[in-house]
Amino acid sequence: MADGTPPAPAPPADGGREDLTDKYNTKLSPDEEKRFEAWADKQGRSKDTYDYDLRGAWKDDAETAANGHLPDKWKKPNHPTFSDESVYNGSDGKAGGKWVQGPDGKWRFLASPWNVKNMGENGLQDYFRQYEPESVLWAAPDRMQRMYPKDAK
Repeated sequence: MADGTPPAPAPPADGGREDLTDKYNTKLSPDEEKRFEAWADKQGRSKDTYDYDLRGAWKDDAETAANGHLPDKWKKPNHPTFSDESVYNGSDGKAGGKWVQGPDGKWRFLASPWNVKNMGENGLQDYFRQYEPESVLWAAPDRMQRMYPKDAK
């Protein structure tokens, strides 16, 4: 994108991830909705509502990080790196993964059973190769069982 923001991952062609464009969205007044839509169009983010509560981020004045990512706070359960930092964590029984920073300073994402179910292990690996190349994905079933014993069934 012209402003350096990476594009949102396209929805899978096979319809694998649930389209949450119309769910998990912050309610806006009609005036706010108009201003939000103008902002989203200008930023080239109109399609980011598939897996991100862009309205919530906009209303919260969320800042885009240097890598083009918005905070986890507004990720929807179908986002590849839906985490325990999201306001939607636990909604409808969908628990997000966990970001931890290693001693080397690298960020690691411990995928939850929901993340793996949502994306598949190969889908998560592909996503990290393309959109999170500086981060490490942990999606090992034995590690997930220890971290999420009640969810990893």
